[in-house]
Amino acid sequence: MLTCPLYDCHAFDNLGKKLEEECSTTSLWRGYIGHWEIENGMLYLSSIWTEKEGKILPNDIPELRKYCKNGKCAATWFSDTLRVVSGSRISYEHMGWNRYYEHEDFIAVKQGKVVSVKRMENKLIIKGKTEDPDANKKFNQFLGNLGAQLHKSHPEASGLILAKVQYSKFGLMMMPTDVDVTFPNKREEPPYPQMEREIKEKLANYILANQYLPLYYINGKIKQVSWTIPIRINK
Repeated sequence: MLTCPLYDCHAFDNLGKKLEEECSTTSLWRGYIGHWEIENGMLYLSSIWTEKEGKILPNDIPELRKYCKNGKCAATWFSDTLRVVSGSRISYEHMGWNRYYEHEDFIAVKQGKVVSVKRMENKLIIKGKTEDPDANKKFNQFLGNLGAQLHKSHPEASGLILAKVQYSKFGLMMMPTDVDVTFPNKREEPPYPQMEREIKEKLANYILANQYLPLYYINGKIKQVSWTIPIRINK
């Protein structure tokens, strides 16, 4: 579950700080793992696990005791959306919950009661090669050759050109059919407009032919990350 119903509630700020101070580690800064279940349309906190104390029942925590009845802790304080994932992970960023899985359920909860469930199916369209050392080596060689070719065609040019790239236009099975190339440090003086046209054509063809950038279908939309690539004009 990529949600923290306990941690996100301001009523439990002191509890969160206590767990973080006493039980957090570099692998779990929050300090605890909450175990949750949904039964008969109600969200319950089953237990909390910490590396220091192990399993802790909600009834043993003063801040949670008033929510406990018949051995169950109903999360009546929580009104938000739970994000519950399953299947293979298809995308990951080392920041917060910036990761996506094949199957994701968005469970809307109001005062602990489930009011709706929406399932989304995600998939990896193109794995990409940005994390492949051999592919990166070949790509850097391509960029070096491109810089040398541009200098040969335009000997008066020098320096660094930044090219921002991402897929554009999509065909069957959402496969990209073109690559959009723009220039954040665009220069108007000659010969840069002509060079930019050459870079756009060659760079777009390379990325498209080699499927260099990753591409995803997430939450009903195509998702990608644009990349800014430095091209040095040299001999």
